[in-house]
Amino acid sequence: MIYAVGLTSESTFAHFVAEAEAQAVPVRAVDLRQVVESGDWQLTVGKDRSARLDGQVLDPEGSYYCRVADLAALQQDRASAQRWRWLTTALTAWLDHIPGLVVNRPSIRSDNGSKPLHELSLARAGFRVPASITGSSPERLRAFAAAGPTIVKALSGVRATSRLVDAADLAGFEPGQGPVHLQRYVPGRDVRVHVVGDQVHAEEIVSAAVDYRTDGDAGFTPCELPAGLAEQVVRHTAGLGMSFAGWDFKLADDDTFWCLEVNPMPAYDWYDRRLGGTITASLLGLLRGTHS
Repeated sequence: MIYAVGLTSESTFAHFVAEAEAQAVPVRAVDLRQVVESGDWQLTVGKDRSARLDGQVLDPEGSYYCRVADLAALQQDRASAQRWRWLTTALTAWLDHIPGLVVNRPSIRSDNGSKPLHELSLARAGFRVPASITGSSPERLRAFAAAGPTIVKALSGVRATSRLVDAADLAGFEPGQGPVHLQRYVPGRDVRVHVVGDQVHAEEIVSAAVDYRTDGDAGFTPCELPAGLAEQVVRHTAGLGMSFAGWDFKLADDDTFWCLEVNPMPAYDWYDRRLGGTITASLLGLLRGTHS
């Protein structure tokens, strides 16, 4: 049995469930909001690993596509917030210990939530990563921005729009406003890569915007990575304990691939629609055990 665990109101989760239905693959969807509101769950981390969410019995030997989100911080009352924390804490522990396939297990070693650490680990893994600086020193930040085209990025894993900055933009910066994460801007085409097991789905994006996600006129074209890079992203994804990951690259004019990040829970539906559902097809094949 394949289970999808997440929020039915969330676009990526809803897309996965809809595509599975379109591709005639049975998937049992579990809506965490409904579970929290019903207050009905039992999860055992131990010998029998039994589980029940909102009256549904979960098979610990099954396969799970997960987009677990804790909405405790968004609740208006303390009781609802506690239920979200209790459920997500117990569920992530259970998913970490069951023998079935979980895409991806909550305990995977992902440093995506800290951009400086993330970029350092990617560079140490052999990827080309643009130079960056993180700090609160106005002098050092202005000097970095003055040395070449620079973008400011979110320091954490929270999604945010990247934009160009220069030294003048930092003229009034005070240390108490930091830390700030700056990265050298690489002009060129964007390449988005989704790794599913040993399969690679890549799209080249041409956009006039610094962050193509803000550009309604961006052009998307399926592409193939160089063989060596394709093998590298598959190997590194597996090395991080992941079966599914979203990679972001910049392809410079000299054909150098610069690695920006790897996302352990990619919002992939936007890309999958352009590829005719092939990413979901690979995910379903992985969950069914028909490909590695």
